Amino acid sequence: MNIRKIFVKRNEIIGGHFNELRAKIGMANQDEEAVFSLREEICNACPLKSGNNCNAMKWMNPETLEVADAPKDGFIRGCGCRLSAKQRSKLSLCPAGFWGGEFERK
Repeated sequence: MNIRKIFVKRNEIIGGHFNELRAKIGMANQDEEAVFSLREEICNACPLKSGNNCNAMKWMNPETLEVADAPKDGFIRGCGCRLSAKQRSKLSLCPAGFWGGEFERK
């Protein structure tokens, strides 16, 4: 991983945790929270969700939602992230492509 990607990932993580904290103390942006809530609904329906994490020990076909214990063609691996923070990161993307990019400048 190059240095630029490391800083992008760092910013994703910090932003997600910051927005999670803002929500807990009642200072959240309600427009952003609507997007974060939709992301949470999507993750809650995903077969890769395990507790509050996206299971990095499983692979899933995003079109069929079939889950496998080993890599297969057309399958993506769970990211392993703590979802309550990742869902609140404006920069993050779901590895299966189910959400992300809602905050990109147009």
